[in-house]
Amino acid sequence: METYTVQPGDYLYDIARDLGTTVEELIRLNNIDDPDNISIGQQLLVPVARPGGVTGLPSYRRQTGGTYATRVIDGMRYVLMTDARQYRRGEQVVITFVKCNVSSRTITLNYSTGQRFDVAALRNGREVWRWSDDQFFTQATGAETLLPGDCRTYTATWDLRNKRGNFVARDTFTIRAENVARQLRNQFVQNRIEVVSRPGPPVPPPQERCPRTNMLANPGLDEWANPTTPRSWVGVNVRRSRLAYSGSFAAELGADSDRQALLYQSVPAGPRLNYRITFWARERIRRDGLSRYILEAAVYVYDRNGRYIGRVDPAYSPTAIPDRTYQQFRFTTGVLPAGTDRAELRFIFRPRTGNDNSVIIDEVEMICVS
Repeated sequence: METYTVQPGDYLYDIARDLGTTVEELIRLNNIDDPDNISIGQQLLVPVARPGGVTGLPSYRRQTGGTYATRVIDGMRYVLMTDARQYRRGEQVVITFVKCNVSSRTITLNYSTGQRFDVAALRNGREVWRWSDDQFFTQATGAETLLPGDCRTYTATWDLRNKRGNFVARDTFTIRAENVARQLRNQFVQNRIEVVSRPGPPVPPPQERCPRTNMLANPGLDEWANPTTPRSWVGVNVRRSRLAYSGSFAAELGADSDRQALLYQSVPAGPRLNYRITFWARERIRRDGLSRYILEAAVYVYDRNGRYIGRVDPAYSPTAIPDRTYQQFRFTTGVLPAGTDRAELRFIFRPRTGNDNSVIIDEVEMICVS
């Protein structure tokens, strides 16, 4: 499961259509009594992406405040968005590029370097800026495998300066994004933005907070509204467990071991900051059980309008999670992109055919480190 935050003007039919699912499925997943009465800011569970449609993350829907373009190329759907349609010179253009496997087959993409995508700006067909010009990439070849429904999201920022470092003129510009895999080079998706006026007065830098204490509520998962709902967290296919690392309880993902489970919490976050996530995990083995699952610990990043702008997602396999004792896991987000307003920490339990076991999570910590 993923979540979608209801936006102004949304109707359940439109959400279902844009996310590639049905109204009936959304009603079932969210126990909706009146499909004509959903509220702005309400979070809806939606199915993960499936062949034939991009589903799940809010960034894949049309955003009224920015530009949106999409194209399907050889089983890959490209989505390109900007955070606005018009900009003043001196403002930042936040560009989001998404690629999703919408075919029914596994797709492997081969790359000549560490670069995975590129974005350029053109004026009257002539290139004035390219994101990769200021980037460094490893020179090692690589490959990326996307199962049906898998997506990757990338962000880039353009300061509206040309290759010589000067502000561009007032005009219309084409933003073009491409996947640089060998088999998909020079296949792109594009949209248009406008630069409308001269630079305004300097904008003071945002007052960024970097809390050095745990940002999460109920981090020890000791407080539960009921046996399946930890306070301050959202859980799907989760239950309270007494096999805690510390305290009284922990959260077991995969109460039904053959269904996907989700546990997440959203907290305020800031751009150009780095966060460290630490958690303890162990496996719960049923009698003669088989371990056939993947546990993902992921951070989803949103702007102040609730639009999804990036993700950090190390994944841990069963071989890394002990079955009789807890082990600590730790990762950092790296510097979050411009426009960041909130971060959502998610634990996603993905069972495979024949899985019998589950994973227990306890003592989760999220701290700003720089």
